[in-house]
Amino acid sequence: MLPRVAAAWGDDARARCVSCHAPGHGGDDGIGCVACHSAIGNTAERDGRLVVDVGAPINGPFADPRATPAHGSRAYDLLGSPILCGTCHEVTGPNLFTEPTLTEHRASPAARAGAGCASCHMPELDPAPIAVGVDVVRRRVDHGFVGLDPPWGAPPAEATRAAERSRALLASALTIDAHAAGDGVDVSVSTGLAGHAIPTGASFLRRIWIDVDFHGASGVVVTAPGVLELGARATRGGVAVALVTDADAVERRALEPGESRSFHVAAPISGFTQAVVRLRARAITEEALAALGLTDRAGEVPVLEALTVEVDASRAP
Repeated sequence: MLPRVAAAWGDDARARCVSCHAPGHGGDDGIGCVACHSAIGNTAERDGRLVVDVGAPINGPFADPRATPAHGSRAYDLLGSPILCGTCHEVTGPNLFTEPTLTEHRASPAARAGAGCASCHMPELDPAPIAVGVDVVRRRVDHGFVGLDPPWGAPPAEATRAAERSRALLASALTIDAHAAGDGVDVSVSTGLAGHAIPTGASFLRRIWIDVDFHGASGVVVTAPGVLELGARATRGGVAVALVTDADAVERRALEPGESRSFHVAAPISGFTQAVVRLRARAITEEALAALGLTDRAGEVPVLEALTVEVDASRAP
């Protein structure tokens, strides 16, 4: 994306991308441990304006910090705060690229319940010592940062595990209700206790959608595809484009935190006996991969079937 950002919006815009994705804190290539564990604050709660002090003791979540052979340790509240994540996940540009995830979180049922980002994206692991040379057993969390994005270049087994974790995360954030009604089915989808909009982040790359398979008495199955589409829609002159750098407008279509959306899907066949509602997701659309010259990597971006609801039409009133 970086050459496209620079060509469309200039070198300053390119630098804004780098400030979050490759800040170089402590000499790390990309985002390393010190980006979070040495963060001491920010100059704004947005756009990667994180302040990191690599000379300070490493920040941890424990009230009784213990030094390790590698570094000193201290308790620091910022580490567990959504503000730390939000400093890079609240993005106000360049140009049409916006990512209001921290704002979404603050308005969410999850935030009102006291849940932070780590509650969903850093699941619990079995307690164990957390560093070589330290024998104190501690509560641990997964630092894989579960989300939709695939682990590029990962071995097949790791990629499969990551896809299942992504599927489970999405399934935990959404609920679907469906029942037969008249000539089709009524469907309702809700974000429940999700901590931000679904999808969030670089939502112009995402596709989350619902297909409905209608089964006839003779065994025929006809699909009504894409009856609900989530993920931002980038357009130029009113026509959809694959990348936000080619767009002059972005239509936001996400489900907001706590929002429910209901709609009717007419069956494309008469006398259907069953309908199967499927919520599916791709981290990156096929169109975006093609626009970026990454069609050969499409196999690394699985279609996740997050939720499935079966509707028995024979029981319809």
